[in-house]
Amino acid sequence: MHLVSIVICSLFLFFQDPLENKLGSMVGKSRVVILYCPKVSDAEFKLQKKWLSEVGKGILERDLSIIDCIESDLTTDDALHLKERFKYTPNHFCFWLIGKDGEIKLISNKPVKPEQLFGLIDSMPMRREEMKKN
Repeated sequence: MHLVSIVICSLFLFFQDPLENKLGSMVGKSRVVILYCPKVSDAEFKLQKKWLSEVGKGILERDLSIIDCIESDLTTDDALHLKERFKYTPNHFCFWLIGKDGEIKLISNKPVKPEQLFGLIDSMPMRREEMKKN
């Protein structure tokens, strides 16, 4: 029972952690997709979430983490980090893929099909090495 409480508490703290810290802790461990939209009701956001939900196994195989950044839910620090690091413009959907090296690999203002996302990831040298090992 205590382990469950610890895991839930850890997850809660992770989600409360500033975006900059979350991303920093993922370097070398995960590829990250950041989905930004003004409102959770955004049609492009919903479409992207639908596409990603249909390819769960592919997401896991590629060590991919998804972070939703809804404008109305962002802290001032998170909004500032997005604006400074990702040069985002508020009020429209945006998709960023960040590699395990912490570098931005793809930016799109439209939903990205899983085939395109996976094709790009699978062409990366680090991913090719991972596929050889597995």
